[in-house]
Amino acid sequence: MGAGPRHGRAGKGQDACSCSACRSTNETVNDYALGANLRRQILSDLERGLPLDGRRLQALVGDFCGQSQLALLPALKYLVLAPGFSSAASQQPPLPADARLQLRLQQELNEVFAAPICTRMDAVLRGLLGLPEAYAAAQPASPSPSPTAPMSVQDEPPLGEEIAEDDNNAYEQDLEPAAGRGGSNGLVAVLSFMAGVLVVGVGGGLAWLLLQTTLPSTNTANNPRPQLPGELTTPSPDTTTAEAPPAPDLSQQASNDAAAAQAITSVEQLYNDLSLGNIQAARQRFSGEAADQFDPAFFRQFQRVSVDHLRELSRDGSLITLEGLVTFVYPDGTSQSESRQFTVETATEPALITGSSFGQVTRGRQ
Repeated sequence: MGAGPRHGRAGKGQDACSCSACRSTNETVNDYALGANLRRQILSDLERGLPLDGRRLQALVGDFCGQSQLALLPALKYLVLAPGFSSAASQQPPLPADARLQLRLQQELNEVFAAPICTRMDAVLRGLLGLPEAYAAAQPASPSPSPTAPMSVQDEPPLGEEIAEDDNNAYEQDLEPAAGRGGSNGLVAVLSFMAGVLVVGVGGGLAWLLLQTTLPSTNTANNPRPQLPGELTTPSPDTTTAEAPPAPDLSQQASNDAAAAQAITSVEQLYNDLSLGNIQAARQRFSGEAADQFDPAFFRQFQRVSVDHLRELSRDGSLITLEGLVTFVYPDGTSQSESRQFTVETATEPALITGSSFGQVTRGRQ
């Protein structure tokens, strides 16, 4: 904080600050902007090396509250001292944009404050964690390219004009002098005679070639030697046959498919046990490294949790990376979906989830 005068919320028994900056903030700030302003201040303090002091943050949230947020002040003061907030601020980077973290903080507020306050704090938490203010609807499909315009036929002459032009040419030919036609007839006669001689010559040459191909060859070098009685015929090696491709290793393919099916089954069973509250059975499905991703207290706030559309992304020996869609159903019937990745060790029985990471929110709560 600077050394100059402190603006915003006045002390007890004092009038509220009336400077233009504070007055503009109090009049225009909404719940989401309140969380975003608090996020910027906390990140700025951490960059300057200031410690994360809960008592200082309690005083700080009062400075950021406008007149319309005074009802949220108790919830904000409770939030900055909550364990989930301390964990989020100490991560690297601090206050990550993780929907799971928002749900955890919302759960801590739901246990203490009334529903109207918690509903408004949902927008504050999104601003605090840098999540979008309102989840966008499905992106519109990219516009399809406009159909190719048909070729213009304006440059083509109308059919009637072509016919008229042909008739005019024929009419002009009929008007040629008779003398000119007589000279043309003589030339045609000479050309017809030459064509007849050429046809006779070509026909004779083709007949001679056909006769040569049908007569037996008298060249003994080209004729095969007659086979002697009792002589065995050795077939010539066939050099045109291509080598057959190697047969696929069906056993290896079957082993890979079985490992992928084992990993998918283990992830599905884990979420089924968490949804039903079978905590002991669920702990058989994940290792200690992934325990913070499957906190039973977090899953108790939902009516049902499921995972679908699991598919294999990569494989490293017995470790298989899967991606799927996780759906959280609240007691009021609303639901939210997010994509997650799972790292599964298939060398154990059952297969163990050794890691899990958040992808993105695919459908906001509705």
